[in-house]
Amino acid sequence: MINRKWLLTMAGIVSAISLLGIILLTGAHIPSFGMWFYYWQYDANDTYNVVQMYPADLHVVTRHMLDYLLGREYDLQIYIPVAGEVRPFFGDIEIRHMIDVQTMTRISFLVRNIFIGLLSVSVALFFFARNQWQIFWKSWKWTSAITFTTLAVLIGIISFNWNRAWVVFHEIFFNNDYWILRPQVDLLINIVPYDFFFTLSVFMGIFFAVGCVLMFAISAIMVRRNKKFSGL
Repeated sequence: MINRKWLLTMAGIVSAISLLGIILLTGAHIPSFGMWFYYWQYDANDTYNVVQMYPADLHVVTRHMLDYLLGREYDLQIYIPVAGEVRPFFGDIEIRHMIDVQTMTRISFLVRNIFIGLLSVSVALFFFARNQWQIFWKSWKWTSAITFTTLAVLIGIISFNWNRAWVVFHEIFFNNDYWILRPQVDLLINIVPYDFFFTLSVFMGIFFAVGCVLMFAISAIMVRRNKKFSGL
């Protein structure tokens, strides 16, 4: 016979992990698929001059690329003026690499939807378990605290050698060398260079950290509130 308290504790932990997963992926999706982030980084990195393109033309390429990653465009290739000459923007290696990125994008949205489903089911269990919300809030409190601590340690380790961490990330998620692009030849690496991804990673880290802190603060308040009322 499964212990009811143990089952609810597991449900609370699953709900907390699911919410944190949603926050993490949302923090990645917002800048990755937001034109505002690309506009900001293009200005910051002097991208228009680097690729010798008018802003309007580069924006067309960017929207097309994002639509491709989101499955709204079948073909990544686009013909656009570059340095005054109409040419295909993406090379063969870039197209192969973006096929993998599109797959990762689909997986990330699938995982996010799974987290949403798990969160909904696990939270629903507590609506059928009367007067057990203290278990729920304690699960959120400790899961968010442990996750935030782990994040802080991980950031500390990565900060010692961001370049190495970036290479390891690609070695884990890409089973080929298509991700190794050449700035002298491949335009893609010039519109989304190292600084672009570093800024995106910082945005993700801050977004996730704020989510962890808010989750911990809210759950800690609810734990104290429930304990106060139960002691009356």
